[in-house]
Amino acid sequence: MSDHQLCRLSGSDGELELAGPPAALRALGQRLRQFGATPRTARPLEVAISGGSVVQEVTGGPLLVGLRDATTLHVSGGHEYLDILWDALDGVAHLAETADDRGVNRHQHIEHFPGDEHRSPDSIPLVIVADWPQEPIPVPR
Repeated sequence: MSDHQLCRLSGSDGELELAGPPAALRALGQRLRQFGATPRTARPLEVAISGGSVVQEVTGGPLLVGLRDATTLHVSGGHEYLDILWDALDGVAHLAETADDRGVNRHQHIEHFPGDEHRSPDSIPLVIVADWPQEPIPVPR
């Protein structure tokens, strides 16, 4: 299983959450960034994650975040706007890896606010969350 497949998508209260261990977030960000750096193609990139997928389309315009079929995170926009997502994935992973306290999940919100020209007002708010796998509970012998 590739690291990015450890990422998972959930949603509640009109907001989406893309979570995973730091290495998984970084791997997903790299995969999306590599595709976005290639010349535009007619087809979007689909990346498998736990229980769903992330679909990215390089288009014109601001970053648009949406949900399709309850399990697919769909992101689109120009390269300079998709960079917001790619940087968030890398940044949250870095914050988690360098934190002294792993009990606190580092996160970043990506959402439109009035006057924002980089994110579409039609976007669903997205939170990128770095978490660590649960440590096994020691069994007394």
